Amino acid sequence: MFRRGLAGVTTMTLLSYGGEYMAFTSVLTWLYNLTTARGVDPLQAYGFGFLVSAVYLLVSGVLAVPFGSLSDRFGRRPLAVVGCVSAGLSILDLPATALLTEANFVILAVSLVLIFVGIGHGTFTASALAYAGDISSSSNVGQAYGLVETAEYAMFMFGTPLGFIVAQLYGNIWTFVITGGILLTAALAAVVGMPERRRNADSTASSSQSAEVGKTDASLAVGGNSGPQGQIKLLFKAVQDSGVLIALIAIFFVSMGFTAFRIYMTQYGTSGQAVPVVGPYLISIMAIASTLAAVPIGKLVDLSKKRMPVLIVGFVIEAIALVAILVNPTALTLIAWSVAFGVAIMLVRIPQAVIVAERTQVENRAGAMGANHAVEHIGYGAGAFLGGLFVVSFGLSSLTSFAVFGAMSLVAGLVFLPLWKKLGLN
Repeated sequence: MFRRGLAGVTTMTLLSYGGEYMAFTSVLTWLYNLTTARGVDPLQAYGFGFLVSAVYLLVSGVLAVPFGSLSDRFGRRPLAVVGCVSAGLSILDLPATALLTEANFVILAVSLVLIFVGIGHGTFTASALAYAGDISSSSNVGQAYGLVETAEYAMFMFGTPLGFIVAQLYGNIWTFVITGGILLTAALAAVVGMPERRRNADSTASSSQSAEVGKTDASLAVGGNSGPQGQIKLLFKAVQDSGVLIALIAIFFVSMGFTAFRIYMTQYGTSGQAVPVVGPYLISIMAIASTLAAVPIGKLVDLSKKRMPVLIVGFVIEAIALVAILVNPTALTLIAWSVAFGVAIMLVRIPQAVIVAERTQVENRAGAMGANHAVEHIGYGAGAFLGGLFVVSFGLSSLTSFAVFGAMSLVAGLVFLPLWKKLGLN
């Protein structure tokens, strides 16, 4: 069951994230081309792309919470399928927006498409993360999240350039057809590869009798008879747990640092200050390091049984990397600190996901994972906002800004250190 389920959820995650992010660049290009062709100023058209993207990111983060709760109520597989189908059909509908003659209607239509893509994203993400916890035991939960994070992160980082290549070869319309088809294939992968069984009403198994992940009964069940009010109470119960709260704070800070690194180093890599050869590829180097490190870190978490120490080490390494990377940069130091930062991201992300899984029940795990995803997106937004504020309003250099973000990561790690032992969070 574990191997089949893990293969299924990993495949679904890889395909769903791949289809979504491969389409994203073409969606923005499509919007720009349609609006400028209808008389919109090019600079304004560029700005509309930002606004539409913001709506999409907000929806995909915030709505992960209620749709995660629906996954708790009706099952991981059904909601994963719904999410993939919603996103896939929405992308397949994009070519029809070319029939609209008014720029305002084009913007509205593309926004609606991305809203449904965002709904799909939040739904299949929360379902996948919860399912990984459902099928795991305490001895392999790190491995499960390491593999799922690998699939998610790889497509998050490399899906966009892959989509750009597809668009260059086949054009935007065929990119929508291909990526929409990939998302529908992800739905099929969920149907075939994510089996689950419903809770037996007479079951009396408890966590003391089961090796499954969770604070109470953690069979691979789906509480189908919980009403909406019951689901809300279960969700609040989950996010009020001290361990889950710490995990949510952790994902916020690591997402903020990640966004700062991604934006600053992208700009640095394309600027005249960049070290030749390696400058433009630092983000890819960081992403490759994260992707390759995810599964080994998951196994480390399983073998050591120490969640918080690994997470704290991740924050410390992240802080050091942020501060050190722009100090007298050379090709070697840039590569080394980009690798260190990429590994540090996974040292935080994987144990914090494991903590959420272990401190929730099957009945509220997807809702908690949805909250986790929402906080992650808030962290991305906060990192982008603060990064711009530091440079534009405060006039800080990239080095100083990185030092500030590094200090925040270090403080987060140091704050978690006493909480780890006080709350008994391993």
